[in-house]
Amino acid sequence: MEVSMKTILASTSEYRAKLLELAGFEFEVCAPHIDESMVTGKRLPPAEVVRSLAAQKAIAVWNHNDGEIILGADTIVVCDDEIFGHPKDRAQAKHMLETLSGNHHEVYTGVHICGDYIELSFSERTLVDMYELTEKEIENYLDLEEFWNRPGGYDIAKHGGLLVERINGDYSNLLGLPVGVLIRQLRACGFRI
Repeated sequence: MEVSMKTILASTSEYRAKLLELAGFEFEVCAPHIDESMVTGKRLPPAEVVRSLAAQKAIAVWNHNDGEIILGADTIVVCDDEIFGHPKDRAQAKHMLETLSGNHHEVYTGVHICGDYIELSFSERTLVDMYELTEKEIENYLDLEEFWNRPGGYDIAKHGGLLVERINGDYSNLLGLPVGVLIRQLRACGFRI
């Protein structure tokens, strides 16, 4: 699949970049610099949180790259009304895994696309059930240090996938970009993809 529009990914996520590459997008990466606490500290619905953060990322990059199509995305994990972003340290990752252990949780990704002729925002939700984990399993997983930069403190594409019993929804959403939904949204806006 070939995508002819020039895109800038407002994210440093290797998974987002890989998914765009697999989908045939030609893109550059530009790290956004935003204060995520402005949104995550508010009591907003999860879908609104990720759409807002994705928009902030895209707009921050667009302000310096006029004329391009900018794609921003943000992913969070929600369990029992608690929002988990990236853990700041091992202790926070452990708390996240203890909370997710044996529970059902939701992974939300917001996507915002902006440019001279387009502004599009959407979110996707994937449901995940995690196995009941022993203290030793949690500690062993944390020793792998896969929790860094991973919402919810686990990486489903690596050893963290062994912690997951089942998923219901878009797998690519768990990697930070629901690429199938993205392609369909862009087609609906008239882009040839």
